[in-house]
Amino acid sequence: MRRGPFIFSVLFAAVAHAQVVWENPAQDFQRTPADRELTATFAFRNGGEATVTVTKVTSSCGCTTAELAKKTFAPGESGSLAAKFVFGARRGMQSKVIAVATSDGKTTQLTLRCLIAEDPVTVQPALVWWRVGEAAKVKRVDLTLPADGKVKITAVASTNPRIEARLTAIEEGRRYAVEIRPVDTARQESAEVFVQTDFPPEGPKAYSVHVRVK
Repeated sequence: MRRGPFIFSVLFAAVAHAQVVWENPAQDFQRTPADRELTATFAFRNGGEATVTVTKVTSSCGCTTAELAKKTFAPGESGSLAAKFVFGARRGMQSKVIAVATSDGKTTQLTLRCLIAEDPVTVQPALVWWRVGEAAKVKRVDLTLPADGKVKITAVASTNPRIEARLTAIEEGRRYAVEIRPVDTARQESAEVFVQTDFPPEGPKAYSVHVRVK
């Protein structure tokens, strides 16, 4: 009978273990070389019944670093790990692994995948202008989207109500034109015309056209 408490304590220790639950351990991104770097946030929660400590964090490449605001988490407590990937001269599909060891004896591999490719949208020209007193004729900016249909234009807007901007389709889904015109050219004006897209999904990009009356 004296063995009962000992058996119970062993069973309780086995049940009351730490268990780190990662929300999204594999993440995918698409960036251009001009972005230079990205930071992925890996959220987690201590879903066990014991306190857990992150004992070691290593990455598969020196181009990727990981930071934790704290290392010890009580049962039910949440945290996040920020992984920063610096592109350098890397291009194409890149896959980086961050290994996280915890005091419960487990090691979790987090994966950051990023396609580094040239900008999928071309904007030409990026500046249009008129001289003061010149006829306020429409000037056109051409937009070219990738043929795979992954990028869509969701909005076009001007920061100056005296500068008008209108989107027209040249080839639906592939080629567009932004027609820009000042209300008049009686005075100097400036504006940014933003072309908002839905890509990449985790942070849709907007392209800007500089507009001047000078």
